[in-house]
Amino acid sequence: MGKKLDNMDLLIASIAIDNKLTLVTGNRRHYERIPGLKLLVWE
Repeated sequence: MGKKLDNMDLLIASIAIDNKLTLVTGNRRHYERIPGLKLLVWE
């Protein structure tokens, strides 16, 4: 079984998905498993 996602990460991702936004983050691994989330990794 994989690692559980943090509740705050899920909240942030759900807000981005609901508002059709792209989430910009420096931590790809927190969000890359969430389906439907548009993600831009800030490096």
